[in-house]
Amino acid sequence: MKVLFVSQEYPPETAHGGIATQTRAKARGLAQRGHDVAVLSASTGPWSEEVDDAGVRVARLPPPERRLPLRSESARTVAWSVDVAAAVEVLHEATPFDVVEFAEYGAEGFVFLANRAAPREPPVVVGVHGPTAMLSRTLGWPEPGSPAARLATAWERDCLERADALYAASSWSADFVARELGADRRRIPVLHAGVDTMHFAPSTRPPPERPTVVFAGKLARSKGVDVLAQAALSLAARLPRLHVRLIGRAHEPELVARVRDDARRAGHLDLFEFIGAVAHEALPEELARAHVFAAPSPCEGGPGFVYLEAMACGLPAIACAGTGAAATVRDGECGAVVPPGDAATLADTLHTLLTDRSRCASMGQRAREHVLATAERTRCLDAIEAFLAGVAAAPSPH
Repeated sequence: MKVLFVSQEYPPETAHGGIATQTRAKARGLAQRGHDVAVLSASTGPWSEEVDDAGVRVARLPPPERRLPLRSESARTVAWSVDVAAAVEVLHEATPFDVVEFAEYGAEGFVFLANRAAPREPPVVVGVHGPTAMLSRTLGWPEPGSPAARLATAWERDCLERADALYAASSWSADFVARELGADRRRIPVLHAGVDTMHFAPSTRPPPERPTVVFAGKLARSKGVDVLAQAALSLAARLPRLHVRLIGRAHEPELVARVRDDARRAGHLDLFEFIGAVAHEALPEELARAHVFAAPSPCEGGPGFVYLEAMACGLPAIACAGTGAAATVRDGECGAVVPPGDAATLADTLHTLLTDRSRCASMGQRAREHVLATAERTRCLDAIEAFLAGVAAAPSPH
């Protein structure tokens, strides 16, 4: 099977979130099974390039700003979708693909889908992770009702309608696009690439002596870092040796500076440890240096792959209610679910887990077992492989 994945985000240059991580997992996993896999992604420089990534052909497009000053998010959405459509045409002509997959976010596939000369040439799958409407409503970006929000939502809806097949990374995301974008929920199976549970596994090293919380992701308000910092500062008086390890790029440097200043003023100079960006391959070792994983993000389409990875390492996880990650964590069984933006409840939850090591370890064990049962990579890739093969083999409706 010849497969093309289209995703602006693809490691390492443009590894910004779960779409990037999962695209690489799917691409590498299928390539290892003998399929011919290519990825079309964005470049960080003003040039086009093609590289090999563990058997995956990765073609990178320079940003559309190289040709035209783009002064709005709407203009960039349009320009990037045009560039993607042209590149897919070239790649498909050189090596015809059996199936092409786009993510719904950002409507990257809109122009290509709207411009197809005939249905199913090639067949197109749209994978649902978390549409613009979800971010707009939850985070206020793009501003609700703004031209950027309206255009992206309209184009994402059109992509869902034109696609030959859909699937979603979580039930929560599938339900959202069915409810808000009019997609037929009956035609949206839940599939994702899962977690490499051999790599993400409990460490043999002893747990840290200090009660330790770990976060991994963008250091930004959209990921709940501000709420976690507030909770930790309020908890430090009850747990004087508390340690919070923050893994990820400083997406909002001013937030990081404020957290450091708040800790210094409160007299807790060693409360926070900023690790910086860590290669995905090195993440298990970093996660193992904690007792609890906490990422109180108010907006997660789910399943929340970093939560699954932490849980596979034997850590109970804390997520926010009303997100796709809440179903992953399983409140009271594999971790805890707290209200978004509620630093006081988060602090109490952390205190309960960190002061009852037996309960914390038991939850971590159940978290690992849950990942093994529901999100082990080999079985997840089996399902994705079968789904894509079915789309590729399905007869044209016309």
